[in-house]
Amino acid sequence: MKKMSKLKLLALFASVVVLVLFQREVVLPFAKNTASSDLFLIESNDQASMMTQSNDMTQFAFEHCNTHLKADLDSTIKVTLPEKPLNAWSLGNYEYVVSSEADVSHEGSEAKKHKYVCRISYKNGDDTSGAAKFENWSLDGLSKVDN
Repeated sequence: MKKMSKLKLLALFASVVVLVLFQREVVLPFAKNTASSDLFLIESNDQASMMTQSNDMTQFAFEHCNTHLKADLDSTIKVTLPEKPLNAWSLGNYEYVVSSEADVSHEGSEAKKHKYVCRISYKNGDDTSGAAKFENWSLDGLSKVDN
């Protein structure tokens, strides 16, 4: 009986060693090679920038963010939106982050400035001919105009 339990313990230990070696020698190198390959690389004409930008695509992104913002608000809230964003960044691959400031007033109260941020993506890639159309954009996130 003791011989059988020693054999089971030895088999368990050998299995753990084989599992660790398999992970270290096969799984991890495969994962590293896959992650460093071009498999996840997305090539587009829209390059990311850490600096704020002002171009046609950032202006369209701003306008469509404003449309989403207005649609999100209650009918008792009046919002006046600026013509240009405070900041607009391209994240690359036609994804944008836009920040701006709106004048917001509720019924019977005076207008107050509220900042908001929007993340939006253009769905048609390098074909920017449809950038003015609302249906070619998808909203990825929008901070709410608070009370």
